[in-house]
Amino acid sequence: MSDKKLNLDLLKKCGECGACFDLCPSSLHIEGYDPRAVIKAILGGDKAELDGVLNSKQIWQCLECHHCLEMCYQHYGFESAMTAMRLLATKRGIHPIQVKKGWDMFAKTGRLGEPNMGARKRLGLPEPAASGKEEFLKLFELYKESIGQ
Repeated sequence: MSDKKLNLDLLKKCGECGACFDLCPSSLHIEGYDPRAVIKAILGGDKAELDGVLNSKQIWQCLECHHCLEMCYQHYGFESAMTAMRLLATKRGIHPIQVKKGWDMFAKTGRLGEPNMGARKRLGLPEPAASGKEEFLKLFELYKESIGQ
């Protein structure tokens, strides 16, 4: 695990505290969601347990609502652990199909979804700004060339 993205000292304090667990929307409403179990697996350092976490849906159930971050006296929050685990899982090719679909949509259109123009018109909203797709695709091609793909 790369501790460049995950501060293990703060994570240990996070696991010991747990003050935010009772206000986490995912913990309150998703049966079986327990970020403390993820933290325990990370801190335990057991490869099999860590691989289990990376392959579980729990790391993807964090809403990134920042409630834990706002409550945290360290200004850390277990959201940081979930984000780091998602990054690690994604680097290993482990992610929900929706993540791949979202990336494909972004690479194709420069957006995560297409705006509903009829709804925008009914609501009196202006047309959305240009997506920047062409600039993104140029940068993405340069990046792929720089890493030899």
